[in-house]
Amino acid sequence: MKNKIFVTALFASFAWNLYLVGGVMLGASYALDRAAGGQFDVFPTYIRIIYILNFALILYQVIIYTRLSSGTIIKPRWLVKAFVYAGVIGILLNAISRSPLERWNVIPAAIITFAFYRAL
Repeated sequence: MKNKIFVTALFASFAWNLYLVGGVMLGASYALDRAAGGQFDVFPTYIRIIYILNFALILYQVIIYTRLSSGTIIKPRWLVKAFVYAGVIGILLNAISRSPLERWNVIPAAIITFAFYRAL
């Protein structure tokens, strides 16, 4: 039962990240206070480009985690470790954000990071 709850929380975290990052890419108003420090009234093009890359990375993480959970060996092996390190950086960046709403993103970032840490 614990594992089902964790997997549900994990995929909810992936979904939240995709929703939020997608909102930045599209310039949605709900994302303004929850991303990039909450400092923009309109997201500039360079931020949107960075978030397009971030969106692709999150989708790739979903694919890799799905393969890991089905028992597939991931090559290169350092990829999972890189996701853990990137996750720790994401946790820290969200935690020090000047936007209180963005700080809440620590929770899904920690869940995703822990999932990849368990897979090491």
